[in-house]
Amino acid sequence: MGTEIELKFDVEPGARRALASVPALAGRPRRTLMRSIYFDTPEALLASRGMALRLRREGRRWVQTLKAGTSGTGGVHSRGEWDFDRRGATLDVTLLGGTPFAKLEDPEAIAKRLAPVFEVRFVREAWTVQPAPGARLEVALDQGSVEAMSRTAPVCEVEIECLEGAPAHAFDLARTVMGHVPLRASAVSKAERGYRLLANDRLRPVKAGKVHLDPAMTPADAARAVIAAGLAQLQANDAGLATGNDPEYVHQARVAMRRMRSALRMFRREIGIERARRWHDALARTSRALGRSRDWDVFALRMLPAALEEHGDAALAARLKRRVARRRSREREAAREALRAGAHALALLEISQWIAHAEPAADPAPRSTLVELAARIIRKRRKRLFTRALMLGSADCAEQHRVRIDAKRLRYALDALGSLFRPKPLEPFAATVEALQDVLGDCNDAATAIGLVGELDAPAEFEAFARGWFAARTAASPQLLEPLVAELTRRRRDWLKKG
Repeated sequence: MGTEIELKFDVEPGARRALASVPALAGRPRRTLMRSIYFDTPEALLASRGMALRLRREGRRWVQTLKAGTSGTGGVHSRGEWDFDRRGATLDVTLLGGTPFAKLEDPEAIAKRLAPVFEVRFVREAWTVQPAPGARLEVALDQGSVEAMSRTAPVCEVEIECLEGAPAHAFDLARTVMGHVPLRASAVSKAERGYRLLANDRLRPVKAGKVHLDPAMTPADAARAVIAAGLAQLQANDAGLATGNDPEYVHQARVAMRRMRSALRMFRREIGIERARRWHDALARTSRALGRSRDWDVFALRMLPAALEEHGDAALAARLKRRVARRRSREREAAREALRAGAHALALLEISQWIAHAEPAADPAPRSTLVELAARIIRKRRKRLFTRALMLGSADCAEQHRVRIDAKRLRYALDALGSLFRPKPLEPFAATVEALQDVLGDCNDAATAIGLVGELDAPAEFEAFARGWFAARTAASPQLLEPLVAELTRRRRDWLKKG
């Protein structure tokens, strides 16, 4: 048994020439034809237990492999792996006696129900790199396809596997390769691609998942868990954004970036102030492109149609909608370019290395316990929101926006750290903060629309009408705000006690 540690990246077809030009990959690569047959029960029991069982032909050699465990955040894959040489394309489950397969309920009955479920066929071109004494890496370019139930999907990826030595060498080599080949970290294994194809499971936008923190964690490990959750959400939406036009991919990718940046602010001392600032700034550049695309989506789908209906000129409405559709397309492509940018990929690689503890810098000594730090962060953000929210009755648009930002930052802190506290008083408080953020968000959408309508090159008469129409919606209704501010006041008591 061994633990496979590798970095996995998606690359564009045709990347071979650029990869072969990387000085660190000197020499001709080994070229091997690969065929992997994956086995499971009809209900995919192994996949549901985090396992993948395959027979792989590597040239003339057959190898039976079981992989177990989940990984993939940031493109870092680390799973238990058990390999057994075979004389042919035959599965021998008796070899799995010392593996997690043997711990399943009634493994003998499961073994009788195993059958091939999909295949992966690809050509691997591999380079062996020895960056330092005692360190050995394999860089592999895999190009081929997954085949399941008469359906196929392409595979084009680069893997950097740590064969010997510290994983930090793999990250160092990835940085070097990124200087020559655009790499996008991938959380998806070949087995996962196959199971998705088997289920005909289309990509869907992915919302943020729950973050569960243990009070015994160090603040630095909690920071890793929170940022890893944001990174997982970002990667889950990246593929859909790259190939599809559903605006929800943009929205959820933007939310993931905001959560990561919020965590970088909250845990900057635990991460290292300069490093956290550098990552925050790199993510901010990508966030701006995502934000611009999201603004045009909201404008096109919610704000502009209402104004056009009120205006009542059908011919003008048709022209402006076509114009906005073209602009949305350009902004979405700009967001895709930002996600493909080398600086963005490098920042995510560095963050992934830190999450995986695969970097030389030691964590700083904790300033306090995790619960103490979390309570301090939430109290500070709650106080700032409460103080400004009391002035909302006379706030102008800019002041409303600041309150919305405060509500958003508090909400992200509650989402990240809330599992450390009692849920009964926390959940209604968090719901009130979210409701306040939503009300002020609608006002902000109207304010943003005032600026965007000026970029449409619309007739002056309509532009003046639209600006006035949107301006009337930039101030939140007292009937909506007053109950929320009152609820914040009512729930102001200190519920920040250990859950």
